Order: sequence, then C-alpha cells, then structure tokens
Amino acid sequence: MKPIRSVTVAVAGCSYLIASSSAFALGFRNPDQGARATAQGEAFVAQADDATAVYYNPAGMTQLEGYHSAAGAYALFPSSHFSGAAGKTEMNVESYSPHFYNVADFGLRDWRFGLGINAPYGNAVNYSHYGPFRYTVTESYLKILNVAPTVAYRINDQWSVGAGLNIYRGSTELKRMVSWAPFPVPDSRFKFKGVGYALGGTAGVLFKLNEQHTFGMNYRSPFQIDMEGDARLYSPPPIPSDYGPSKTKARMQFPQSASLGYAFRPIKDLKIEFDLEWTNWDMVNDVRLRSSNPNFDALVAPAANTLSFDWMDSFFYELGLQYDISNHWALRAGYIFSENSVPNRTFGPAVPDADRHVFSIGGGCSFRHINVDVVYQYSLVEDRTVSTSAVTAANGKWESSGHAIMLTGTIKF
Repeated sequence: MKPIRSVTVAVAGCSYLIASSSAFALGFRNPDQGARATAQGEAFVAQADDATAVYYNPAGMTQLEGYHSAAGAYALFPSSHFSGAAGKTEMNVESYSPHFYNVADFGLRDWRFGLGINAPYGNAVNYSHYGPFRYTVTESYLKILNVAPTVAYRINDQWSVGAGLNIYRGSTELKRMVSWAPFPVPDSRFKFKGVGYALGGTAGVLFKLNEQHTFGMNYRSPFQIDMEGDARLYSPPPIPSDYGPSKTKARMQFPQSASLGYAFRPIKDLKIEFDLEWTNWDMVNDVRLRSSNPNFDALVAPAANTLSFDWMDSFFYELGLQYDISNHWALRAGYIFSENSVPNRTFGPAVPDADRHVFSIGGGCSFRHINVDVVYQYSLVEDRTVSTSAVTAANGKWESSGHAIMLTGTIKF
C-alpha cells in the first residue's frame, strides 16, 4: 500500500473511533449471567448457591456439593427511537449471549473448583446508511468472551472466600460513512475490525451469620484490550478506490466493579435480598487508535489520536425475592434501578444511556438431578432529551425500552 493511502485510512479510522467509541471503549456491561439471579434482579451475591456463583460470587461455590454443570442463554430485544433537528431514526438490534458454568468438589470438604464461560460485556448498533448518524456510526459490535477458572475455600461454617482468573477475548467491528464535502462525490464507507486479549481477576467473600442472615461481597478488576486488526476505506464510483487494509490498533479500557449484598429469610421458604453494585466508569479515560504507518502520528495531531472520556461512576440498586412453593418449584421476582453513566456532553448514538428501571419475573423447577430456570425481563428507560452533546446529530429526544428472556439448565451429581 502507498504511504498516503495508509495515512488516509488511519485518519478516517481515528475519526470514526472518536465518534462512536462510547460503545466500544467503555463497552456495555451485561450483568445477566444466570436465570435464577436475573429473575431476582441480579440480587444474588449473598445467595450465590448455584453454579453461576463462579460469576456472581465465587465464595458461594462452597455451598455446592458434588458436581454442578449449568448452561443457558440470554436473548435481548431492545428498541430505541430518536427525533431531533438532524432527523428521526430507530434501532432494533437483537442480541444473544450464552453462559456456561462447572463447579466440582472432587470429594474435598472445604475446597471447590469452578470454570465459567460467559460474555460480561457487549454491545451492538445498526443505523441506516442514510440516517442522521451515518457519519457517526452505521453498524458496530463489541463481543467480550470471558473464560474464568475459579477456586473457593470454606474457612469455617460462617466464612468462605473465592477467587478467579478472567481470560478475556474481545472482538469488535466498526462501520460508518465518510463524507468528502464540499466535493460532489458519493460518501465512502469505513470499516475497522479487530481482536484482542486481556487478563483480569474476580474475588468474593460470603459470610453466613445464621440460617436467616447472609452477607456477600464481590469484586472484578479493570482490564484493557488492544484490539488489533485492519482498517479499510472504500470509495464507490465515479471515483472508485479501495484504501486498505491498514494495520490498526484500538486500545479499549473496561472498568472495575464491586457489589455488596444482604440476604434475609424471614421464613424458611422466602428469601429477600438487596444488593448495591458500583461500576467505576470514571476510570476509563481515553481511547487511542494507532496505525502501522509511521507517518500517522507525524501528520495527525496527538489530540486527534486520543479521545478522553468523561463518563460517571454509576450504581445498580437491586432487589430480589424467591419463594419456594415446594421442594420442586420456586417463584422469583426482581427490580433494578440502573443509574445513567453518560453526561449530555459525551452522549452519543452508540450508547443512548439513561436512568432505567428493570423488572423481572421467573421461576424454576427441580427434579432429581436436573434444574430448569426461566425469566422474563422488561427494561423501561426514562425518556431523555439531549441538547449539549458534542455529537450534534444526537441532540434531541431519545425513547428506549427492551424485552429479554433467559433460560438456564443445570445438571447435578
């Protein structure tokens, strides 16, 4: 490739990443990793008594005896509508994320060993190539796969601790249109696709005061992934050209988080839990795009290569209930209030965030060695009017909601 073409692709890639990085630098957390927990509004860190404890609180694995293997999937059907001075548009992109967990005691009294595979972060958007956001984002996705070998130890009848290694694989694809105005030629199409890896950690504590009162704590470390891949810029006729591929790297940071939970059983068959979960979005400071072309940094100012974020720390307030109808059947319900983490000035169409209320209802059945748990979830996002976003096309009224279902099956021996 000629040097000038490499620079052209890198410049277009950087401007695209800056425009839509709110979706991919920060990612979008997926806290829904098991049907039992999701049905209880994710208020599970102080209960954590099935194989999904690998994710929610590894210390909870000490409550399991023998071998437990759980697998399932979460399906989300969101809807987002926008109207503003730049025009009107909507987005309806379904997403699916699997989860898989194994926990075994290997005949030991106090030790437990687990392995989890899940997708704790992810995002997907798809806007029209002719809509108001075409120069910001048309299509993009982020997928973070986590493989988590985990261990737990029961110190005594009251205290348990656990920890896990998180092995992340991330993949991303970014697309948008590029305008050559004032020249009267068709828009070009830009695409970046990259893959990267990272390591992180999880730690948890479980304290069982007695049969009625249990406390839990879980912590997940921050990590960053260098997404390495190719960028390409394609211009259609009357001046057709294909600039690329150019080796490009996007450094993406992901936040640390911590949760505290308290579970109370007023009667034997009823459990009520409240959790508070904090996500440190404020620590995610910037995103950088680097090209393999040595002239890139010389020709483009460093400020154009780096985007500084100004997101805010946020909390999940989670409430969950479980009622055991019998030894085989259980009913569950939950509520989450999720705080908005994106201020107006850094708001963008890739993550139209706002305060949201999440309601869930589900149930489970258990027969011999098999458990099946299901949940329905509804997200009501508060309407948001944005007027001071740096992405001027995003200034306007946003309305969003979402439906989701999840199923988890478990085999126990």
